Amino acid sequence: MKTVTGIFHNKETKHTHRYWLTNDGIEQETLSKASEKSLIEDHTNPIWILRHSLGTDQGPEDYSSIDFEKYLSQDRKHLLERFVTKSGIKDLVYRGINVPVPNSFYSHAVGPIHAGVIEPGHFRFIVKGEEIQNLDIRLGFQKRGLTELMKGLDKDSIAPYGEAISGDSTIAYGIAFSKAFEGAHAISVPQEIDFARAVLLEIERIAIHIGDMGAIAGDVGYYPLQGVCSMQRGIPLGVMEALTGNRFGRGALSPGKVRLKKQISAEFLSDLAGRIASVTKDVASHFERSAEKSTNRERLQVCGTVLQKQVKNLGFVGMVEKCTGLSRDLRKHDPSYKMTPEPLHVDIHHSGQMRGDAWSRFYLRYQELKNSGEWLASAIPMLIEFPKAAAAFAKAKASKPKPGVYFGSAEGWRGPVLIAVQLDSAGSVQEAYVRDPSVMNWHALELAVRGENIGDFPLNNKSFNLSYVGVDL
Repeated sequence: MKTVTGIFHNKETKHTHRYWLTNDGIEQETLSKASEKSLIEDHTNPIWILRHSLGTDQGPEDYSSIDFEKYLSQDRKHLLERFVTKSGIKDLVYRGINVPVPNSFYSHAVGPIHAGVIEPGHFRFIVKGEEIQNLDIRLGFQKRGLTELMKGLDKDSIAPYGEAISGDSTIAYGIAFSKAFEGAHAISVPQEIDFARAVLLEIERIAIHIGDMGAIAGDVGYYPLQGVCSMQRGIPLGVMEALTGNRFGRGALSPGKVRLKKQISAEFLSDLAGRIASVTKDVASHFERSAEKSTNRERLQVCGTVLQKQVKNLGFVGMVEKCTGLSRDLRKHDPSYKMTPEPLHVDIHHSGQMRGDAWSRFYLRYQELKNSGEWLASAIPMLIEFPKAAAAFAKAKASKPKPGVYFGSAEGWRGPVLIAVQLDSAGSVQEAYVRDPSVMNWHALELAVRGENIGDFPLNNKSFNLSYVGVDL
C-alpha cells in the first residue's frame, strides 16, 4: 500500500516535496512545477493533508445552505466544493462555523474549554436524538508559530523546538529532526547511537500506552485497571529520567548526539531493565483480566469504527491504520530493532481483535506494550556499549551541508511523525514542514463517531488520543 502522507510546498524554490508512506518506509518525491490547483485536483493527495499544508485563513465557515446528505458525503468532489474557493483551500483553524441542521436535528458545540487536562479544540456536533450524525473538528487555539520560529536555526539549536511540537512525542520528533540534519551534514551515525534512540523511543511508547489504557478503562468505569495504570505509568517515565535526566527525554536528542547519563554500569542498566519487565508484566496481566469482563468488551466493541477503505482513501496512519488490521510501521526497516537476541515484534497478533473499533485501539496498546516491554528488557542492558561509542563519535566532524530539502521521520506511538527542512548553505532553516499523525487522524475521529451515542464521544476521543498541539504549530 502506498499513500501520500505529507506535502511540503517550498515558497522559496516554488518546488513541492511530496512524501509517500509505503510498506518500505517514507519516500520523497519532488514536483518542480506543481501548481496549487493541480495538487488540489490530484486525487492521491488526501484533503486533510492539503488543508494542513496549503490551507489559508478564509474567515468563518458557513455551510448552512448545503444539502445535509451532500454535507455528509465523503466524495472528493463534494469535499472540494466545500473547502476550495477562489482563494485556495481552507485551513483547519476554527474561526466560526455554521452547519446545516435538518428539522428534528440539533447542533451543539463542545469546547474549546474541556474537562480535566484536555487541550482546547472546537467540536461541532449535529445530533438526532442521542445519535451523532456528523462531527466537525477545528483547532488553532494554541497556534504557536513554531515553523516560523524555526527559521534561522541550525543543527545545534533546533532540538528544543522539535521537542515542543507535541510533548508526549518528544523522542519521536527528536529522532526525526536528528535524521534530517544528519542527512544534510553527511553525519554517519554509529549503530550504537541509533540503538540508544530506539530504546528511548520504546520507553516513550510504553509510558504513553500505559496511561492511555488506564484512561480508557476509566471511561468505561473499570477502575481496577485505571488505578494500576495511573500508578505504573510512572515507572517507564522514571526509567527515562534515570537514563536522560528528564521524564520525557527533553534534551536527550539532537542531530549527531544522544545524551545519556555518564554513570552507566551493568548493574544500573540491569535494574532499569528489571523495572520495565516488571511493569510490562503487571500492566499486561491486569489488562488481560479486564479483557475477560464481557461488560468491558461490549462497551468498546463496534464503537467508533474506522474502515480499511477509509484508511486507504483518506491517508490515516499509525494506530488508526493498525487498528483496522493493516500493519505499516517504520520500525520494520530500522536495523536497531534487530540488534537484540530477539528482534522487536512489530506485527500485531490480531486474533480477530483488529476490527477498527475502540476495542481494537485498546487492545493494540496492550499488544504494543507487551512487544516493546519485552524488547526493552533485553535491549536496555546492551546500552553498556553506548558510552564508548558516543565518546568516539563525539570526535567526528560534520560536513558543510548542501542547500536543499532534507526530511526525517520516526514511528512515534501515534504513528509516523514527519518533518522536512529547507536549509541554506550555512545549514540554517529557511522553511520547515511538520506533519503530526494527528493531522489526518482527526478526520478519522470525525467519521468514527457517526452513528454513535453522543455520550460515547469522550470514550471514542480517548481511544484515539490525538494531539491538539501537533496540529497547532
